[in-house]
Amino acid sequence: MRRVLAWALIVCGAGLAGCGKAGDGNAAAGENVLTIISPHSSDIRREFGEAFSRWHQEHYGTPVEVLWPDVGGGGTGNVKRELAAAYKARDSSGYDMVFGGGSAAFNDFANSGFLARPPATEKGDPWVSDPIDAVPAAIFGSPLHGKDGVWVAATMAAFGMEINRDRIAELHLQAPVTWEDLAGPEWFGRLSLADPSKSGSVRTGFEMVLQDYGWEKGWGILTELFANTAMVRDSGSAPADDVGNADAVAGVVIDFYGRLQVLRAGPAIAAFVVPKGGTALDADPIAMLKGAPHARLAAEFVRFVVSDEGQRLWTFRTGTPGGPRKTALGRLSVLESQYREPEAPYLIDRADPFKMQGEMLGHFDSQGQQLREAFLEHVIKAGLIDNRAALVEARRAIRAAGDPPGLLARLTAVPGYRLSEVTDGVIHYGPELVLDKGALSAMHDEYAPAKNSPKAAYQAELQNRMRDYWRDSFAKRFAAIRDEAAARR
Repeated sequence: MRRVLAWALIVCGAGLAGCGKAGDGNAAAGENVLTIISPHSSDIRREFGEAFSRWHQEHYGTPVEVLWPDVGGGGTGNVKRELAAAYKARDSSGYDMVFGGGSAAFNDFANSGFLARPPATEKGDPWVSDPIDAVPAAIFGSPLHGKDGVWVAATMAAFGMEINRDRIAELHLQAPVTWEDLAGPEWFGRLSLADPSKSGSVRTGFEMVLQDYGWEKGWGILTELFANTAMVRDSGSAPADDVGNADAVAGVVIDFYGRLQVLRAGPAIAAFVVPKGGTALDADPIAMLKGAPHARLAAEFVRFVVSDEGQRLWTFRTGTPGGPRKTALGRLSVLESQYREPEAPYLIDRADPFKMQGEMLGHFDSQGQQLREAFLEHVIKAGLIDNRAALVEARRAIRAAGDPPGLLARLTAVPGYRLSEVTDGVIHYGPELVLDKGALSAMHDEYAPAKNSPKAAYQAELQNRMRDYWRDSFAKRFAAIRDEAAARR
C-alpha cells in the first residue's frame, strides 16, 4: 500500500497523467489520496489529516490518505517558491491544496493565478448548508475571504510579544505594552526575532509594527528591534521557545506560538502580550489549487476545516469531545459560535477574538501593505539581518556615546533605493533615492514590475541587484555610524 501511495504522489507531483481527472475525488489505483502543500507544523498536519480521514470514513465509507510533501524544509517562503516553479512549467502544480501562510501570501497566490474556487456543494454532500458561507466576510476590517472566493480563512491570528516574567522581574524591567517599548535601549541584547523571509507569519508580525506607526517611524522601530536582538531565528516558533527557555527576555511572535509556550512553561513564567492598539487579526487561509488532481476531495477538505468539526481541532483542549487527539493546537476559530455554549467549556483559551476590537489597530492601511508585500521581507533580510552584527555594533557604540539623537536618527533612517531602465536588454540605474512613504509605489513597481512592463523579463536580476544594494548600503551606514560614535567617546 505504501509503495502505491508513494508512486501516486510522485506521479501527481510531476503533473503527469494517472492522478485521476480533476473533480473525480479519486486518486490513482482507486485510492482516496489528497496532497496538500503547507507550512504548518507536523502537529497541525497530523490532527487535520487524521480527523478528515475519519470524517470521510463516517460520511462516505472510505478513509483518505492525506499526504504532506516536504518542500525545502517548510515555511511559507518555500511554499511560494515551489508553487511558482510548478506553475511556470504547467497548468497544474500536481498538488491539490495549499493550507496556511497568512492572507498576504494567499493574495500573492491568487494574483499569480495559482488558486481556484472550490466546486459548489452537490446533492448527497453531508452539509445542511455550505460551511464556507458561515465564515464572516471580515473581522474588524480584516478580510476572511479572498477575492472571488478563491481562499477562505481556516483560522486567524493576532501578533504580539512573548515575555518571560521571571527574567523581566530579575532585570527590573517594565513589561512592554507597545511595540516601541521593545525598541528601547534597556532591551539591548534581550530579544529573539525571526527572519521574515523564512516565515509568512513573521513578515505579517513586522507589518503590524508598520501599520501601528507608519512606514517611516515603523522602519526605525524595526531597526531598533533588530539592534536589540540576542538571536535571529529561521522559524517563527523559535522566539517563543527562546523566551520560554529564558534564552531571551522577549520576542515578537504570532499569538498561537505565544499561547502554546504559556501552556508549556506556565503562566507564572511566560505571557503573550497583545500590543495596545498595535495589531490586527489576520486570516490564515486554506485554498484549492488550480488544476487540482482531486478537486472534489479538496473542496470537501476545505469545508471540513471551516466546519464546526474542523474548528474544534484549533480551539479545544486535547482529549475533549471533538478536540485534537494528541496535541493542542491553540489557535483561534473563525466561527463566533465556538466561543459560546456548548462549545466554550472545552476551549484552551476562552478569550473571544470577536470581542477584541479595543485591542486592534484603529485603521489598517491595506494599500501600504500591498505596496510593501513584494519587498518587505527582502529589505529586512538584506539590510538588517545580513548585517546584524554590524547593526548591533553600531547600536552598542551609540549607547556608549550617550545615545546622541543625530546618530540614532541615521541608524533608524529608511532604506535607499534605485530606479532602473532597460534599454536594448541592458539595465541602467539612476541615482540613489530615499525610500520614504511617497516612494513605496515606485519601489513596488521596481521590485515587482507588471507583466506588461519591459522590466518584467528582468525581475529576478532586478531583485538580486536591489538586495545587493540594500546589503551593501546598510553595511556602509552601520560601519560609518559605529566609527563616528566611537570617535565621540
